[in-house]
Order: sequence, then structure tokens, then C-alpha cells
Amino acid sequence: MKHITLKTEEKLYQSRTLDFYFKGMRIGVLDIETTGLNPAVNHFILGGLYSVPEGTLHQFFAETRAEEEEALSGYLDILRDLDLVITYNGRHFDLPFVEKRWRRYSGASAALPYNLDLYLVLNGHSPIKRFVPNLKQKTVENYMGLWQSRDDEISGAESVELYNVYEKNHDPALGEKILLHNSDDILQLSRLLPVIGKSDFHKAMAALGFPAGPLTVRKISIGKDRLTISGQQRTCRLDYMGFQFHDLAVQSRFSGKNADFTLEVPLIRDSGLGILDLRAAGLDERTFEKYPGCSSGFLIVEKNSEKQHRELNDFSKQFIDLFLRETGLV
Repeated sequence: MKHITLKTEEKLYQSRTLDFYFKGMRIGVLDIETTGLNPAVNHFILGGLYSVPEGTLHQFFAETRAEEEEALSGYLDILRDLDLVITYNGRHFDLPFVEKRWRRYSGASAALPYNLDLYLVLNGHSPIKRFVPNLKQKTVENYMGLWQSRDDEISGAESVELYNVYEKNHDPALGEKILLHNSDDILQLSRLLPVIGKSDFHKAMAALGFPAGPLTVRKISIGKDRLTISGQQRTCRLDYMGFQFHDLAVQSRFSGKNADFTLEVPLIRDSGLGILDLRAAGLDERTFEKYPGCSSGFLIVEKNSEKQHRELNDFSKQFIDLFLRETGLV
């Protein structure tokens, strides 16, 4: 097994929108290579990770299928040091593949960080797909003017074919082509991050989930008289049940066994609006005054059945932070 490292001065795109969700988080950019699409029968052969805090691109290359476990173990050691990984279709392929292959060897979860999947952001929450033939990473790179930044000339399918030959003859030139394909995918993906500006990113985060301290919010739903925030316990295992928080009848449930949580917050209904009482929730209303729907300690989060995603996400993040601190759960 080879562990290749490459120092890079590649700077990750920054914006107020990204800071809104991910400020202070340790970020990486991830891509893997496998012998096929099915983790039940195919193998993990190469894990690439650009660790932004280190300024280093790591590649763990299993030169034979027999080295898969060793490559996975080294890869996960570095991956677990991060809070967030950026992928392209990683939620449906890369991360489940790593998880299933690791469970095969260890019987335990890979304990992967939060995943920002740019493919899912574009596929469900951007008009870009109306202007391009498909949403393959290289197609979107071309749309964003990044075609000149790529050196590799092979596809993912060709990478698999090359590996089958490399495993037999260990030709260094073939190995370099496989490694270059992986590293270019990763560096190009890091350069692709500005594409979020062409999406409704707050709506995307509401649909795909976002980190909130040690939790990940997976769903925010609005009922007749309740706002329900639910998700998973990403880096903790808390057990708690409650029915009151500050001046609100908040129903809270945290299950360490299931690694999930639910918070139900009272919602005021008036003239087609869904309104939250910030003062009764114990929140500082001044942090919400930037929103046009904030007034006198109240925040509008729904107008005529249309969710205000940024306001909902902001409330959820701040309320979770306050709740965890004041209940002593963290």
C-alpha cells in the first residue's frame, strides 16, 4: 500500500454563505476509486483527500486488492480528523462505499464526517442543469470555465481497466495515470465550490441537511402549530427527554441508541404566516434583525405555505446551540 502526499497551495473558495453553515470547521475534499459500483463485491483501491487545514493532498493506494483494508484504515485515520468533506455525488456513492467496505473488515461504523455533496446541490436546487447536457463533474467544470486546469485524460471506467492491468504488472506509468485521475478530480472539485452561488443554497441545506454543533439537522418541518427539527447525533450519543425550555412548551427527545434527536417548537399562526417567538425561546432577537420578517421579538418562517429557508435554518442552528448549552448536554 502506498501513501502519497502532495503539498498544495490550492485555496478553498470562501463566502458569507459558506461561513453561515461551516465557519470554523475543518474541511476536506474527497474522491475515491473502486473496481466497480457495488461495495458488496467490488473493492476500494484508492482514497484521495485534500485536507485544507494541512494544505496537503493525501492518496492511499492499494496496489493489490489484498491491500484494501490497510488502505481504508489509513484513509479513515485522516478522514476522521475533519468535520466536513466536500464530494461530488459522494452521499450516494463514495461515502456509502467506504462505510460498507470498512464494516466488512471491522464490523464497526466508519464514523464519517458531514458531507457537502455539490452534485445534490446542483441537481435539486440550481437552474444549471437546464443549460448543460448533464451534471457530470467534468461537464460542470467546463460550464464554470475550469477545463484548462485538468491534466488527466482518462475516465473513471478507464481507471478501473488500468488498475486491472496495473495489479498484474505494477507498471509505474499506469499507477501514475490512476493517481493523476484521482488527484485532478479532487483539485478540480475544490475549484468548483463557487458553483454554489448558482444555487438556492439555503433551500439546498434545508433539504440535504446541515451541521449544528455535534448534530446534523436532517429535516425541518412545519405543522399546524409546531416547528419540528430532527436529525442525527453526528459526534455524540445523548439521551434526554424534556417538555419545557425557557417560556416555551418544547418537546425534546435525544436517543443515544439511535443516534437521533427531535425538537418540537411551538409555532404561532396568523393570517397565513408561521411565526416563532424568539424571546420565549431564549434567543437574542438582535441576531435575527437582518431578516425582513423579524420584528418585536418575532420571526416569520413561513408565508402562505412558502418556507423561509434561511430564517428556518438560522433559527434551527441558534436554537440547537442554546438548547445544548443550557440543558448541559454538551
